Amino acid sequence: MSVPRRFTPQQDGRLLGRFEPIEADLLRLATTQLLEMLDSGTTDPQLAASDGVFGRLLPDAYRDDDEAAAEFRRFTANGLLERKALNAQIVLDSLGASEPDTATPDSGDRQPVVVSIDSDAVQAWLRSLTDLRLTLADRLQISPDGVVHLATEDTPFLRELYEWLGMLQEELVYAIDV
Repeated sequence: MSVPRRFTPQQDGRLLGRFEPIEADLLRLATTQLLEMLDSGTTDPQLAASDGVFGRLLPDAYRDDDEAAAEFRRFTANGLLERKALNAQIVLDSLGASEPDTATPDSGDRQPVVVSIDSDAVQAWLRSLTDLRLTLADRLQISPDGVVHLATEDTPFLRELYEWLGMLQEELVYAIDV
């Protein structure tokens, strides 16, 4: 039995994405939180300079020259953060507004969320999924060798979210590569 594809290419070049309601809600929440974080980094340069997640989102252009790296960041950080926020907003817009859930959680009455993604939006989705994963990697304290160093009660959920976002990214790449 084949597994249904989450992203299906259409004749007009768009992709149709299909999410279970809980998945769409989770992606909306994570993307909204990403937007809030990006906004705080844009409005508070000190936060962006001190929070490790911004180091992952905006890596140093000059690793061996702190002064040149700081100067480069001074001129580029806000523009990059604004573009990342625009990408995240495109994902949110694609998912549509969250509908009030009138069904009981276990009733199964909620219908799958179907999104139509054009070629420009696909790139925004890929970039936002990357940004979400980089943010989670920082929060989980994932080292370059892939080891998670965070040990809290939230770690299992965050790890699963990190892996799920990676799966979405892979499925999206596969859909545009077909």
